[in-house]
Amino acid sequence: MSTLIAIFTLALATILQTTIFVEMKLLQGSADFVLLTLLGWILHERTEGHWQWGVLAGLFTGFASELPIWVTVFGYLLVVLAIQYLHSKIWQAPMVILFVSIIVGSILVLFLDTTYLVVIGVQLPFLDSLNLVILPSVILNMLFILPVYALMGELVKISYPGGGEI
Repeated sequence: MSTLIAIFTLALATILQTTIFVEMKLLQGSADFVLLTLLGWILHERTEGHWQWGVLAGLFTGFASELPIWVTVFGYLLVVLAIQYLHSKIWQAPMVILFVSIIVGSILVLFLDTTYLVVIGVQLPFLDSLNLVILPSVILNMLFILPVYALMGELVKISYPGGGEI
């Protein structure tokens, strides 16, 4: 069931990412709606299938971008691994884990993308990449994480009826 929900939700997130969120820029950075959706799902306690969500998020993003699919899949799986580790260490403070997760996740994905581009020979000065793309993207992701987290909470309630709080 989780995988079916993931396919639909991440496909919709990818469509929104490539049509709407790519146009909302701060300097040269933009929000990563697929990452926000992935984190919104992972950070709810009753959810399952986090690894499948990470693979699907990477596949959808890889199909929609010019980066190789293995880079995006590896990036999102790395985010899932990091967030599960952080969630096990900071589980008592949900808002702290929410913002720490989006900062760590954004930096991991964007740093991996930038590193790949540098390795294949694209001339990207590190400070320019950091100041014009990575930090503005992190700021935009921090602005959008609360509404996305709330929407994903509603999806979790529908997907997993009954039980205690999220």
